[in-house]
Amino acid sequence: MKLPKVIAALMAVALFCGCGTVSGNAHYEIVSAQLRSGEHAAASDYIDAADTKLYRSKKNRLIYLFDKCMALHLAGQYENSNRFIEEAKGVAERLWTESVSEHAASWLGTDYALSYAGEDFELVMLHFIAAMNYIGLADNSAAQVEARQLTSKLELLNSRYNDDSKNHYTDDAFARWLSGKLGEGSGGTQELNDAWIDYKKALDVYQTDYQDRYGTGAPQILLEDAARSLAGLGEDFAPERAAFHEQFGHLSFITQAQRRALGEVVLIHSGGEAPEKVDDFWTSHIDDSGHILRIAFPRFVAKPRHIVGVSIKLIPRGNQLSASNPNDDLAATGQLFEDIEAIAIENLNDHMARIRAKAIARAVAKYVAARVAEAAGEQLAEDHGTAGVILQVAGILYGAASAAIEQADKRSWLTLPAYVNIARVFAPPGDYTAVVSFLDRHGSVVEQQNADAFLKAGKTTFISKRTF
Repeated sequence: MKLPKVIAALMAVALFCGCGTVSGNAHYEIVSAQLRSGEHAAASDYIDAADTKLYRSKKNRLIYLFDKCMALHLAGQYENSNRFIEEAKGVAERLWTESVSEHAASWLGTDYALSYAGEDFELVMLHFIAAMNYIGLADNSAAQVEARQLTSKLELLNSRYNDDSKNHYTDDAFARWLSGKLGEGSGGTQELNDAWIDYKKALDVYQTDYQDRYGTGAPQILLEDAARSLAGLGEDFAPERAAFHEQFGHLSFITQAQRRALGEVVLIHSGGEAPEKVDDFWTSHIDDSGHILRIAFPRFVAKPRHIVGVSIKLIPRGNQLSASNPNDDLAATGQLFEDIEAIAIENLNDHMARIRAKAIARAVAKYVAARVAEAAGEQLAEDHGTAGVILQVAGILYGAASAAIEQADKRSWLTLPAYVNIARVFAPPGDYTAVVSFLDRHGSVVEQQNADAFLKAGKTTFISKRTF
């Protein structure tokens, strides 16, 4: 006697549920080790060559693009990195239109049956890496466009959610500051006006969302930049200057006249490693027959940080120092501008109600499928004997297997940094060696790296460093 089609279908689902649920962290460890040791090109090659479910699976295409663009960025292959970033933007947008067949499969399996569409904060961080690539290519205008697109993407993503599941991460203070810094340019009236608008928005976000949710207050560098841009504007801005100084006091800052005579070095230090997802489980016996309802939720866990801070010191190669230089020691300590780790954790929590609702519904669907199979098998056994018993056993095994393989989707962009520090020094034009020191929690130097810095009057020179 042929087994009923429902038996084959149920066993196929059970087989499907038990495969393809690897998050790929083992392969990330290889990539991470290569990136830590400065073997950025080797990491890029491994990502392409790795014959693994992590990078070869079509469902993980976005993970591949995330890690590929990061490895190329760190290798200094900025144009290639941006090519993969643009593809990632397109893939993420297409995945927003949900696949009916994929979602149907995930109801009786896990979310690994779905193509990974990225967390909201990951999608906007694509614009951050793109901006850094353009800075590396000395195209500050394109970098500013990416910084502004970052905040626009946040608005777009949030517009897609219902009121009860919107993000609290609705604006990015660091991107606002970076846009102002990139656009400040020669310090003309229009440039200063645009920069002031960006700096003002950055201040608003730091003082509200960033301070309250992530513990990141407005950096002193931002306050100085805002004060300088305001001071360079006309009398029409006198009320805003008065309000600014009433709130923040009379700051000491480089004036526009001084800035036109000096060069500026801005060190962007991307440090640490993004948090990783782990499973949180809730398990309950739901009836007397021993059936278990097991539900998995993802949770971000922070990784330990050995390096937490940075400092920079400029050592002149010539005799370009002068008595007019306001910063005699040409050194500065970094300030925290972006806590990506905190943003990631809070951003996931914002959508936890939706994640839990789906996980519960999926667990109930599995339970119902198993019970229906058992009941059908019991009824079938009366007429067909063996076939009914097999169906009963299949239902029991499916219910047990479903609970055993239940897990949350733990895929994420693990090669992202955990935070961004900024250090800034003004100095007379000329050639310098920038000594960058990476610091632990006690302020002790863990590692040092040197970089060339050629300063031009009235211009900003960017130096980018990444630590793990």
